Amino acid sequence: MSGARGGYGLSGKTGGWDGRVRLFNQSQKFPVGLLARVKRLLDEENITYSLEDNRPILNYGSPLTLDTSKFEIRDYQRAALNAAKKNSSGIIRVATGGGKSLIIASLAAQYNIPTVIYVIGIELLYQMKDTIESAYGVRCGIVGGGVCELDHQITIMTIWSAAAAYDKQAKVDETDFSQDKESSLKSTSKVEVRKKVESAQLFIFDECQYAASETLQFIHKVSISAKHRFLLSGTPWRDTGDDILIEAVAGEKIYDLNATRLINLGFLIPPEIHFLNVPVVRNVGSNYHQVYTNYVVDNDDRNNLIIKSAKKLINSGKKLLILVVRVNHGKKIMQLLAEAGVNARFLDGAKSTKNRLETIQDMKDGKLEVLVASKIFDQGVDIPELDALILAGSGKSSGRALQRIGRVIRLSKGKNKAVIVDFYDNCKYLKDHSESRIKIYESEPGFKIILPKKDILTYPDRKPVKWI
Repeated sequence: MSGARGGYGLSGKTGGWDGRVRLFNQSQKFPVGLLARVKRLLDEENITYSLEDNRPILNYGSPLTLDTSKFEIRDYQRAALNAAKKNSSGIIRVATGGGKSLIIASLAAQYNIPTVIYVIGIELLYQMKDTIESAYGVRCGIVGGGVCELDHQITIMTIWSAAAAYDKQAKVDETDFSQDKESSLKSTSKVEVRKKVESAQLFIFDECQYAASETLQFIHKVSISAKHRFLLSGTPWRDTGDDILIEAVAGEKIYDLNATRLINLGFLIPPEIHFLNVPVVRNVGSNYHQVYTNYVVDNDDRNNLIIKSAKKLINSGKKLLILVVRVNHGKKIMQLLAEAGVNARFLDGAKSTKNRLETIQDMKDGKLEVLVASKIFDQGVDIPELDALILAGSGKSSGRALQRIGRVIRLSKGKNKAVIVDFYDNCKYLKDHSESRIKIYESEPGFKIILPKKDILTYPDRKPVKWI
């Protein structure tokens, strides 16, 4: 049975794509991640079959030793590793802030075979490298951000560079400008990177909600030696109904740990989510783009709510992150913060790798009061010191909603509560998105949600919000 991906279905009349992806192709091959599902179907139908594994037997090295003076494997992390060892491949869900990087490092250390760990962005590339090298005392190769180092057993690679090695342009949904803009490779490097991809016996992908993308499906297909495949995320499933493509890469979910359990265990800080009413604006537009521009980006009343909230949080000593969806909205908020005398910096994917890493470090060191960021902060960027968040944008993605909350609920010295400000938007499209986010937050019993009145057409008469 093969790890190849099925082709695309063609409609009988026109020869065009019928909107379906075939995971079982004419040569009777299907992705290896669906093996357990196929076996169940055959068993249910009482169909006799034989299973032959033609992949080479792997030569496992001795497990690497963790530096316990710097790191400690928590019980739930050990449970995830045990599930991985038992199942050989699979999807591991650990809520944002639960230490996925150490689990990934420990997976590589546990198998000690040629390994490639795929990441979405440059920040994650260097965070993963630092974690593995500090935890297990081994050097890691990296491919991304203009660097191509391949002479190590463990290699961390951006998906953009992996795609570039095959002369493909990476395509991943909803990534803003967070892609690796320095992913181009020399001809000789492309050959060596392809060898590394195709010879890797352990395939790991962080932030696996993107595994259904065309690029990850391709990388999965060409990873012909990967007997062990693991996908990790705090939010592995998508709202678009194509989860089977994620399963096709590595198999079924083998471990599931949500944020509430980590809060109850004392490994995450409980969040308090305050929804603020935004007044109705008439004639905001006929399509979503117009509505978003007029009601969110250029809405003075809504933007003033953001600035007032920011000033309250800063004055109470909070380290604040403001997340936007559109870059032009972030620039507008930066202008308003500057007028209010707030020391802030804007981080988007157009900034250089060096600039982004320096900005993150400055926020950790307390040199900034506020960090305004675009969607590049939705995945994995780790600043535990953050304890306040303003969700200046809108949206209904369950994965993104929980990831954004995860940015400020990580443990840090002296931190006992995380404050999140969200907005109840009273206009078409965006009102439904606000309702969707409320339902998403309610799926985590450990999240405290403070809702406004919902039947208000203008500013409500409310007592001042007590955030501290």
